[in-house]
Amino acid sequence: MNATLLSLATVMAGIFILQGANGLFASFLTVRMSHEGFSTTVVGLVATGYPVGFMISCFLAPRLIRAVGHIRAFAALAAVLSCLTLVFAAYADPKVWFGLRVATGFAAAGLFMIGESWLSDKTPGHIRGKVFAVYTISNMTAVGSSQWLLGAADIETPALFMVAAGLFTASLIPVALSTHSAPAHRQASTLPVMQLWRLSPLGIVGAIASGLVNTAFAGLAPLYGLKIGMTAAEVGYFMSAVFFGALFLQWPLGRLSDRIDRRKVIAGVLLAIAVLATVIAFFGHLSRPLLLGLGMIYGGFAYTVYSLSLSHANDFASQEQRVAVSAGMLLCWASGSIAGPTLAGLLFEAIGPKGLFAYTGGIAAVVFLFALWRMTQRPPPDQRGAFVGKTPTTPAAAEMDPRTGDP
Repeated sequence: MNATLLSLATVMAGIFILQGANGLFASFLTVRMSHEGFSTTVVGLVATGYPVGFMISCFLAPRLIRAVGHIRAFAALAAVLSCLTLVFAAYADPKVWFGLRVATGFAAAGLFMIGESWLSDKTPGHIRGKVFAVYTISNMTAVGSSQWLLGAADIETPALFMVAAGLFTASLIPVALSTHSAPAHRQASTLPVMQLWRLSPLGIVGAIASGLVNTAFAGLAPLYGLKIGMTAAEVGYFMSAVFFGALFLQWPLGRLSDRIDRRKVIAGVLLAIAVLATVIAFFGHLSRPLLLGLGMIYGGFAYTVYSLSLSHANDFASQEQRVAVSAGMLLCWASGSIAGPTLAGLLFEAIGPKGLFAYTGGIAAVVFLFALWRMTQRPPPDQRGAFVGKTPTTPAAAEMDPRTGDP
């Protein structure tokens, strides 16, 4: 058991460093694009490159993993990601950066897939729920805390490109030093979209909306901060508050959804997002402490939609369907993620910084009405599984979900 836990710890440490580097680089790249004079629409388009590459990798990376094994694939992709990060510093061209962002999304998804399939294979069934919870908390903590580094160096220099590249390389160290055998890769099956729709219309709409809203926010919120007069360091504090809000509110909201009709909680969360987005749009620029507080609460609601939607879909799924449901929901989220930054960027360009929150609030309001309508179409399920906090990563994480184990 000690050997198993040590193996899990080394892989989780690698992913922790990877998540931190990924979170820092995403926010810094938006800040740097503003410094380079990219238009808001172009910033949104470049941000779209990451989920495009991420989705492609979910289909193609398993071939690489099967061909060379987990450790070699992890080493290769970490090296590629580190090198690509440095290329950004050399060529400040929107077309080049879009292509690079697609490539970084591909490499990052492959790395997450390797780590998650490793954790899934090596985690004993009786502690799977605990390991999954630690993994989720670790991911959120890494992304939230990495934002503090935005103020650590001058954004006009290549310093933060180098820091991110170094962290991507460092993520390889704990994995490469592991003495335990890597698992054989198993590609998760997915539930066809129409079958998933028949199973849970609100679940699939919620997953798409989560991608539309959260990827747009992550890609453009740093630009919002700069446009209202924040420094790079203040942008980092704002983004950190949002991500830590997701960590603190996800489980209370999830537990509430275990006690009452989960659709009511989803509807309430969506309404809260719409209201908070409106308040931030009109008053967020007036006070830094106010914006940080609103951002933390906003993040707590916005980054819970996916977990609640997945839990709702699983309430209607059989035990045998749950891995495929999780993988299918992830692809729904990814489809929203591809469209989100571009759509939000267009509205941001048209009406200014408040356009970001007009976009996120508008999406939330529409899905809120859809949730209310769905509650009139069928009763809640007779039996529901327990809520599981989950960040959308790769299909390999589906088998880590404790709901997919033996009943």
